[in-house]
Amino acid sequence: MAEENGMNIINSHIENNSYSNIYLLGGDEKYLLNQYKNKLLGAITDVNDTMNFCAFKGSNINSDEIYSFATTMPFFADRRVVLVEGSDFFKKGNETIEKLFEDIPETTIIVFSEDNIDKRSKLYKAVVKKGVTAFFSTPDERTLLVWLKSLFSKDGISINDKTLYKLIEGVGTDMNTLFNEVEKLKSYCYDKKIVNDEDVDVLCVNQIEGKIFDMMDALSRKDKKKTIDLYNDLVLLREPAMRILFLIARQFNLCLKTKLALQSNYDNSKIASVIKVPPFAVKKYIGFCNGYTYDELVEKVNLCQEADSDIKSGRMRDALAVETLIINLLH
Repeated sequence: MAEENGMNIINSHIENNSYSNIYLLGGDEKYLLNQYKNKLLGAITDVNDTMNFCAFKGSNINSDEIYSFATTMPFFADRRVVLVEGSDFFKKGNETIEKLFEDIPETTIIVFSEDNIDKRSKLYKAVVKKGVTAFFSTPDERTLLVWLKSLFSKDGISINDKTLYKLIEGVGTDMNTLFNEVEKLKSYCYDKKIVNDEDVDVLCVNQIEGKIFDMMDALSRKDKKKTIDLYNDLVLLREPAMRILFLIARQFNLCLKTKLALQSNYDNSKIASVIKVPPFAVKKYIGFCNGYTYDELVEKVNLCQEADSDIKSGRMRDALAVETLIINLLH
């Protein structure tokens, strides 16, 4: 079966009580992946039944043990279920698992939950042919808003869309991070039963990402003092130089893509799709890139690449390379 949206396919299988023998779960939205992994397992087995359910985790697991458990008939149950997490089998390959896919009994379901998946690998192609690949990515803005509101409303706490946008803008769209921030906000605002912008400012704005955004704004205005002050703040927060470089380079790459999209007369919704950021963040990137010409942005991206090369080749220490980069970006 071809790759499908993970939520849709698992909901459908549970609703129809019809399951594949092999599932491969992946994708960059780990919160959703874990939620639906547990939902699938809850529907097909009792995870406390050690006779018929077994979990394997990590890149050093013994594939022969997986094969042995998976090819044994269930004990007073309809099926045996195997969960394999973080095995790297779909990156490195494994002949025993290849054989298991050929020999798997109808009474066994094996669920892989993996971070590293090479879609060119034999195992991946075998799952596409014999089982189900279910991938999970960050939902669109509207779905995120509905989900976030539901987390607050179940505890009788209200929050408006503007404040929710501020929350997402501050901490990003990773659902696990958002869930944790919501739990903090609910505890903080439980008595007054409402969350406002000030509460988000106090508890949730990501200092690192926020300072990088502020630095990009200062760079686009060629505000040397503000840029250096923000860099020093990041150093005080013990942010590694390579992480700072990665974030600056990412922002300039996004600005360059935004500039190209604007030159193609794309609207904000289309730009959001092209640069893969939430629609509410597009205005920031338009503001940043308006401070530069296309050629200037190309030059900035190249400066970031040179700094990365200087560090990786040993020509310059990481901190010195980043400091030099920031000075060059101001010119």
